[in-house]
Amino acid sequence: MIEKQDQETNWENFVKLLLSRLDIPTKQDINFLHVRLDKLEQLLYQKQPVAKKEKTQPTIRRKSASSIVLDVIANHPEGTDFKTIKAATGFDDKKLRNIIFRLDKIERIKRVTRGIYKKV
Repeated sequence: MIEKQDQETNWENFVKLLLSRLDIPTKQDINFLHVRLDKLEQLLYQKQPVAKKEKTQPTIRRKSASSIVLDVIANHPEGTDFKTIKAATGFDDKKLRNIIFRLDKIERIKRVTRGIYKKV
């Protein structure tokens, strides 16, 4: 019986010796690495504290192009022509014509005659 135990221990020692000399990881080594990797992943996925945003000045809202054109037309109670609106706003022809068309369609302005517009 003693011989069997010695043989088992000798084989066990031999295998351990081979594993260590050939740098082959054991099951314990692999489990240890898994635990370390799990800890690293947890650290990576933890929520980082969000820095408080500084209070900034309120943003100034710019007027839309339609409201600018409507203001120009409102400044002329008798009505104004296309050239005056174009000079006051600086918009190109196509943009200005589209704005005037939409304002007329939603009945914010009225076409007095061809090319003359008045606020309703």
